[in-house]
Amino acid sequence: MDCQAIDYKNIPVQSDIIAGIIRLDLESNSCFRDLENYVRSDQGIVTLVLRVVNSALYSRGRRIGTIPMAISVLGFNVVRSLALLAFSRSLFAQTKNPLFKTHIWQHSLLTALAGQSICQMLGGTADKDEAFIAGLMHDMGKVLLFTHDQARYLQVLELMVGQGMRSLDAERQIFGCDHCAVGRAAVAQWKLPERFNDYMGTDLAMPPAADAASPLRLGLLAGNALVAGLGIGAQALPDLAARLAALQALGLDAVHCEPLLSEEFIAGLMENDTYQLCANL
Repeated sequence: MDCQAIDYKNIPVQSDIIAGIIRLDLESNSCFRDLENYVRSDQGIVTLVLRVVNSALYSRGRRIGTIPMAISVLGFNVVRSLALLAFSRSLFAQTKNPLFKTHIWQHSLLTALAGQSICQMLGGTADKDEAFIAGLMHDMGKVLLFTHDQARYLQVLELMVGQGMRSLDAERQIFGCDHCAVGRAAVAQWKLPERFNDYMGTDLAMPPAADAASPLRLGLLAGNALVAGLGIGAQALPDLAARLAALQALGLDAVHCEPLLSEEFIAGLMENDTYQLCANL
């Protein structure tokens, strides 16, 4: 199957809204006004932003009912991330299939949170919000393949989770194309920034080149490997040693790997307010 056979426009949120939000420049004099206009244009984004700003973490007893006030409380980057989260959630919510929810949606959400945390741990504080977005969007090609033909993508998941086949190999066997090719096509169709090809259109199992090993990139790769190694998004790796080897193969040293492999790290991600709000669609 040619990846152009996918219907890239059959999504609940208009792709131009998403592209516009991603392209907003924090240094622009109009960035907050532009973000407000984009958020207002989609009810799903409005609803999620207001739910978060009125959660116990942010509200402090105040009831916030307007988008400008929500942006002032949450900040530009958090609202932008929530807009992307609403977009992703609207796509994932189209099915209640438990395999899809665990191995695509839960995997994406945990990868976003893990990648954000790892990016910050590696010194990339300025890029941590982009790392969250990268993790959230990295499997968008899988979502589009699933939306195109759910029955066939369930065969892919069976090969991945049941037989331990790499997702790219399983997709090529069943569809004749893979989620990276579909992801690259989505970047072009949705007019996303070219850097999104690094998130949605590349094999994340491959270690980065030495000159590309940024905290953001390592955060995405390590978050993906860590979550998949636990059996969320792939067949689980057999033991702690195998999960350590998978992280080290990406370029992380033992000092950084040790806290990531603790039970407390993943448990902390699952206790995160964003995860609790969105994990169960």
